[in-house]
Amino acid sequence: MSTRSNSSNLFSPLRDPESLIRRRNLGEPSSLFDFEEVMSIPHNNMGPPPAGPPPPNNNGPPLMVRPNEQAPRSMEELCQPSIDGRGGPIAPIPIQATDFGLRHHMIQQVQNSQFHGLPGDDANRHIDKFLEITQHMKQNGVSDDALRLSLFPYSLTHHAIAWYDRLPRNSIHSFDDMMRKFLSKYFPPSMVTKLRNEITKFEQKPHESLFEAWERYKLSIDRCPNHNMLLVTQIDTFYNGLTLSHRDTINAAAGGTFMQKTPEECYELIENMTAHHNHWDTSATRDETSRNISSTTTTESPEVVRQLEMMNKNFVEMMRQIQTVKSVDT
Repeated sequence: MSTRSNSSNLFSPLRDPESLIRRRNLGEPSSLFDFEEVMSIPHNNMGPPPAGPPPPNNNGPPLMVRPNEQAPRSMEELCQPSIDGRGGPIAPIPIQATDFGLRHHMIQQVQNSQFHGLPGDDANRHIDKFLEITQHMKQNGVSDDALRLSLFPYSLTHHAIAWYDRLPRNSIHSFDDMMRKFLSKYFPPSMVTKLRNEITKFEQKPHESLFEAWERYKLSIDRCPNHNMLLVTQIDTFYNGLTLSHRDTINAAAGGTFMQKTPEECYELIENMTAHHNHWDTSATRDETSRNISSTTTTESPEVVRQLEMMNKNFVEMMRQIQTVKSVDT
């Protein structure tokens, strides 16, 4: 009598061997009963389960793919343009209007003052101009913020529109966001420092009239709205940057009390003088007279030169008196 029992009688018959083999090859957890079923498969039909991922199936698509995994993609599929991440930097904004669309005249108005993104372009001036243009544009069911966000890209061109297109998708949620990103790009802190130095180190150029100096100085201030300079500092910087002759002209117009006036009064005085610069600015006349005197020194006698200098002095004094009378009349 045989004392060894047949091993095939120790396990129950295998119910679905193919499904069990696929689960085991994919590394899915199995019960003890599944393990017993695998052990009961005759060894002449299969070997031990291979280590690592299952071999590729050359007869068709994989039998099973895990939920978090994607099937391998072909070269043709991988070379196709992707649509992931497409869309502009402006995030969707709620609009109540069901038929919203930018009108042609709106686009045309903002395109008349486009920003190129060149080194000499004034980013602050562009924002001010854009707000001025769009302040009267209205559309029912559309907020001012949404309308300005929709129109702002049309105000950019060349380097500026290329910068806008590179902004991350849905990174802008309001027009304030748009202005901050725009000024951060085209009006960085380094430019603020440069423009502030231009203001504090102002000096009148040779042969520059009072009107030209004042306009250049105001332009420097306008280009740097965050200069943080009080009006008294602005007036003092401008006055001390003038030539001696123009400081005398301002003092004469103020009755010799320019520095005793308030900053507001000094600003108004300079504005009035430069508004009528053809009457006030005598620098061109003085320069021309001086050149005439210099040209005669080599041919005229010392007495003639002395008389010409006296005439020039009397002329300058007369002009100062006329200027003083005009300042009183105004």
